[in-house]
Amino acid sequence: MSEQFENANISGSQFLNVNLSKSKFDDVNLSQSTFHNINFSDVSFTAAQLGGTKFQHIGLPPETKGDRKQRGLVFDQCDLNDSKFFNCNLQNVKLENCQIDGMTINGYSVEQLIKNYKK
Repeated sequence: MSEQFENANISGSQFLNVNLSKSKFDDVNLSQSTFHNINFSDVSFTAAQLGGTKFQHIGLPPETKGDRKQRGLVFDQCDLNDSKFFNCNLQNVKLENCQIDGMTINGYSVEQLIKNYKK
């Protein structure tokens, strides 16, 4: 079943136990929306405004057994200035061609750490 909504105002709606796989959203205002227990695997966000957005409890469901890992995420051409990461698993994270002015890890300047490492 395929439906198309255009120029629609459905603000305040609730979607419970809904399958929206393979859906397309273009020029959609989702500000102040809440998403809980959502499978966003293999989703592409482009030209998105995410200021003030909070990502929490991201990864495999807590009931996952064994040593399975969340598949990696890709951030490409993103402005993450003034963002904060708390209690995150950043194992094997790669930063390439990134602006790191003022970036700190546990209070240590990354610029200074790299400068000291290169000595």
